[in-house]
Amino acid sequence: MKKWENNAYSKNLRRIIMETILSAMGASFSVATITIFWNSIGMDQTAIGFVQMMFTVAICMLDIPMGYIADRFNRKLLNVIGDLGVAFTFLLYAFSGNMYMVLIAECLLGLFMAMTNGVDQAFIKYNCNMLDESGKLFKKVNIKIYTLKYISLLFATIVGGFIAKYNLRLCILISFVPYLLAGFIAIRIKDFDIKLESKQKNLFKDMFSNIKTILADKTTRAYLFSYVLGQEITHPQIWIFTPLLIMVGVPIQIVSIGWVINYIMQIIGSKISEKMVNLKTSYKFAIPMLIEIVWLIIILINTNIVTVWLFSLNGFVHGLFAGNMTTSLQEAVSDEIQASIISVASTGSRLLYIPLVYIINYLGNIQLQLGLLGMVVIFFPLCLVSFINLKKLERR
Repeated sequence: MKKWENNAYSKNLRRIIMETILSAMGASFSVATITIFWNSIGMDQTAIGFVQMMFTVAICMLDIPMGYIADRFNRKLLNVIGDLGVAFTFLLYAFSGNMYMVLIAECLLGLFMAMTNGVDQAFIKYNCNMLDESGKLFKKVNIKIYTLKYISLLFATIVGGFIAKYNLRLCILISFVPYLLAGFIAIRIKDFDIKLESKQKNLFKDMFSNIKTILADKTTRAYLFSYVLGQEITHPQIWIFTPLLIMVGVPIQIVSIGWVINYIMQIIGSKISEKMVNLKTSYKFAIPMLIEIVWLIIILINTNIVTVWLFSLNGFVHGLFAGNMTTSLQEAVSDEIQASIISVASTGSRLLYIPLVYIINYLGNIQLQLGLLGMVVIFFPLCLVSFINLKKLERR
């Protein structure tokens, strides 16, 4: 490879990493206190579950079409519009005064996030592989990016915790800044990657044909199923975390520390996942899933001011899982459908999240521990099936 090409891909990769980290950290300024903000404008756990469900419906409807459009036409343009759109939506969100305004903001977030979803990962894989054809650089960079994401999330959560003491709305408003910066950086990212070729004249038929091709491969389906479970086993119960801390007597000014610990554990989990690169995929999946089920059961048996901090293992599991399984999923398909595979995976996750977030928050509205029980009952058999499928693939 010529030196100027090497420099071009290196510079592009650095820009992509910076844009990815900035766009990942934005919402974390308010994640620790957003439940309190929602409560302050009259939303209970059931209303919170409904709003989150509708956000997921919006992004589900758009994720795959946007991934297809990105791969087929212009990844860069969708990335820029998405980042800037999210930035300005947070301005609207900060002035929400009731559930309906929150609902509008959440649906707009779904639209713009669907535009950017998968594009960063496509850029990362292509530029890494152009710098190192062996694929080792991609594995290394992809997992390290997750570590950097979690460090940035930790920073944003700490800053948000301090701001929340004075103004809950400002925690949401400040999310505008990193997304705006990410949008400006996205403008400078070059899309060197090849585009997806159209196989049919009708765009809708071509998009569905593309999805059918992705799902036709047995290995890809197994990775998709395990990816979806890994994403969602740590997701719906996060809205119960803050109420659970308050229930067992944690002072409200200390609540944000719980989220800080959660993000520290994500960083630790991500660093440990770097040592798991060479493990079989079945074990990369099974180890974090087992840890998650165990801590849920312990809190169910005895919920108190000591055991409640085991919730931080939720972050550890997320960090342990994310980088490795995302890498395995991306490696299973060709470069021209990278945004599409992430969009399909994200849509699968959200299709599971739509009923889950409502059910878990509905149960949590009755009794917080019931929400955690619901997670165990739903996920344990699904995780067992996924592990068995992965083991079968490895025996072939």
